Amino acid sequence: MPQYSVTAFRWSGTGYNAQYNTSYSATLDDDDATYQGGGDGNESISINGGPFGGTSSTPYAIDASFTDTNGISHVETFYFFNTGGNWYFVPAPDSDFTVGATLGNYQSHTTGWNYTEITCFTRGTLIETDQGRMPVEALTAGSRVLTADGDFKPLHLVMSRALSAKEVRENIKLRPVRITAGALGNGLPTRDLLVSRQHRMLVSSKIAERMFGETEVLVAAIRLTDLPGIFVEPCPGDVEYFHLLFGQHEILYAEGAPTESLYTGAEALKTLTPEAHEEIALLFPQVLNGGCAIRSACHIPNGRQQRQLVARHLKNNKPVLDTLSSAAI
Repeated sequence: MPQYSVTAFRWSGTGYNAQYNTSYSATLDDDDATYQGGGDGNESISINGGPFGGTSSTPYAIDASFTDTNGISHVETFYFFNTGGNWYFVPAPDSDFTVGATLGNYQSHTTGWNYTEITCFTRGTLIETDQGRMPVEALTAGSRVLTADGDFKPLHLVMSRALSAKEVRENIKLRPVRITAGALGNGLPTRDLLVSRQHRMLVSSKIAERMFGETEVLVAAIRLTDLPGIFVEPCPGDVEYFHLLFGQHEILYAEGAPTESLYTGAEALKTLTPEAHEEIALLFPQVLNGGCAIRSACHIPNGRQQRQLVARHLKNNKPVLDTLSSAAI
């Protein structure tokens, strides 16, 4: 059965308003994309590489306040599961809840949650190669793709997953982000570009340089939806997502816009959201076991910093591709 790997925290058992100084590696084994707790006899969970045990109780998605390690307050969704008589929770995608954060007060909850969150391109996206622009679905292992250093690098793996319109309709987190032509600045992308929520796009600007000391950083597409012309696709049909894996993390060009390849490896995986990590573990466990990349192509700010960066671009009416370096198209 498919397995999903996440970083989890053990519920303190004392209610809310507790600091969490230890995280756990949880592997959930399931035959479907929905965590159902005690209602699904096909689920089992391993904590920190231990034996798999059954699940119990009701699965909860709980909205709660928390204070991050910088003292900033948030309200986000946490995904709770029970195994071995203990409750654990998984922070929401791109959460600033990390080791050392303090969980605050309960706000509300729903029951049931899904595993899936994807980092990839959609079918039909044109990628710059040594043969010109090619649809992502036409690429194969060995295809040579243009990267930000001006070289054509061979692909190691091309991986895909097709989702039905029903799956996408029922889970908003599976809906692609549409980046309309020109929305990033400098006429890019040259056509509308559809990517998954967690897929990172390059930001190249003086604002980034002032914030991080580097002109170029990578920002998740969902963070860019505060900008004009970038939004979650409201009524998508079937969607097929593609992962492009190189020997290292690369900046490549999709519809002319600089963006990332799949980012993996022992250290790199720590920067993925739990859902992105789960999806890679589900589809291609060999990628997680192989340690394919150890350094990011450029700086990746945390979730809070990405929000601040986008807010500053919006406030100053500056495109996110304001100052492309000589390495970029």
